[in-house]
Amino acid sequence: MPEGNQEWAMWANEHAFISGVVMIMGGITGTIGFDGYQFAIYSIVAGLIVCLLEYARSCRRKGSTVERRFQSFLQPVMMLGSPITTNYYVRFVLYLVLCIPCAFQLPTVIGGISLLIAALIYFKAALGGESWTTAKAPKRQKTLTDRPPVNPPPRPPPEAVAHKNGADNNGYDPNN
Repeated sequence: MPEGNQEWAMWANEHAFISGVVMIMGGITGTIGFDGYQFAIYSIVAGLIVCLLEYARSCRRKGSTVERRFQSFLQPVMMLGSPITTNYYVRFVLYLVLCIPCAFQLPTVIGGISLLIAALIYFKAALGGESWTTAKAPKRQKTLTDRPPVNPPPRPPPEAVAHKNGADNNGYDPNN
């Protein structure tokens, strides 16, 4: 696939969303039995921010976007924060800054590294000219089922039915 046709934003969206979940789980683990619980609490808050930013998927160039459930409620919020929430350069810098404090506690390191990778993917998407756009759900046409079918159901030809019953071969019966 040529370099110009590759869409990096969808991959970055999924990766950043999972990074936010991992940051939340690492933060919960870090508050239970590790020193430096402040970094763990930071990881929980930063993970929630990342998950809220990444929950709404962007519309693809082809327009074949599969929306997440209840995404339509977050799309107006994302558009209100424009151009900060729709620009991938801003997300790159934001995630780069958010991942740094996660390196100071063991349970939050994996979430921080994962968010760093997501930031780099967003940087690649921004270099490719991509930006967040509202996904529009396709309108489904109502199907009418009160009309009878136009074509009859498929049936085998009469020769095949006769051959199955043993009355084939033009009346010749080898048993007689």
